[in-house]
Amino acid sequence: MTIFKQALLAAIGLLWLATGCSRMPTVPNPLDLVSGPSVLHVEVAPSPGAMPLLRNGQTLSLAVGDFTDARPGPIGRKIGDIKATVSNMHSSEMALDQDVTTVLSGAARGQLASDGFRLVGADYPADFRLSGVVKAFSLTVAGRDERVIAVEAMLREGRSGDVIWSGLISEKDDRYAGVTGNSRGSLIKYLGEGVSAFAGKVSAAVRDGLAKSYPRSIVVSQTRNIPTIPGITTLHAPVSRDEPVALPKSPLLPAAIAVPSPHPAPPPSADVGPAVGYVSVYSIPTRAKVYVEDVYYGVTPIKIELPVGVGQLRFKRDGYKLATEKVAIRRGEITELEVTLEAATKQHR
Repeated sequence: MTIFKQALLAAIGLLWLATGCSRMPTVPNPLDLVSGPSVLHVEVAPSPGAMPLLRNGQTLSLAVGDFTDARPGPIGRKIGDIKATVSNMHSSEMALDQDVTTVLSGAARGQLASDGFRLVGADYPADFRLSGVVKAFSLTVAGRDERVIAVEAMLREGRSGDVIWSGLISEKDDRYAGVTGNSRGSLIKYLGEGVSAFAGKVSAAVRDGLAKSYPRSIVVSQTRNIPTIPGITTLHAPVSRDEPVALPKSPLLPAAIAVPSPHPAPPPSADVGPAVGYVSVYSIPTRAKVYVEDVYYGVTPIKIELPVGVGQLRFKRDGYKLATEKVAIRRGEITELEVTLEAATKQHR
């Protein structure tokens, strides 16, 4: 045995005795000891998509710009400190292998695309535009791990630039790593789960803001009321932006020759306009043909304007039985109707 091998075995033996472990310790890579922050790569897959929002039968185009980094302190890729043992990581700092803004805006784009939005470049025309400012992004490893993500997001109308919705979207969590402790893989998984949850909240906020801003023109099949979602704080609440329902023109005399009445009419009441309501229809499976009194309106999912009262809707789709549903239409309100079609033939055993 060479002198070098003897010296190496002696060094390992000393490490073993010093640790008091019953097994041989993992010898760190010398490069890890001098390489500075331990670098993590975070990449998340979007959650299964919701039914897309539709306007005039078309999906909505959305431009999502790169988020800007407004975290306090020096701007960089460092995301936290390591104050506890992490296997296969030998540093006191953690950093990402890409910019924080790239990770968060990329995750948001992926989830929005999964939920049916047609994404376009930031320099292209779009129905709506989404921007974000990163306020916090950190992962601290200590007695309890702490994960913090916070982004101030803003949704604007594509042409006018008017703000539709804005709010603070945050994802905060802490945990005990357990008796086995942390590893590089467990930290990547933990941070990725937070980024994925953040992206889901972004999409929920965008869908909710659009549904409330365009209650008549945008077909809504699945939305979540964002006040019930932890971590979303609204700063600018959406208001209805749909064009008012046009009243039919009067067939009476033109205004140029109309004779004013000697008795002025009382001011109009707030309850004006035709007595109509709306039905937002969704079927399982989708793309079922919708008829009202033998009039074809389109395929599901679809939003229909109908006179106030009780309406009867019929649904047709190849391979499925004809379905009929009655629904109450209330003035100015949207009634949601979900229909499950039954297959035309069934296998009997």
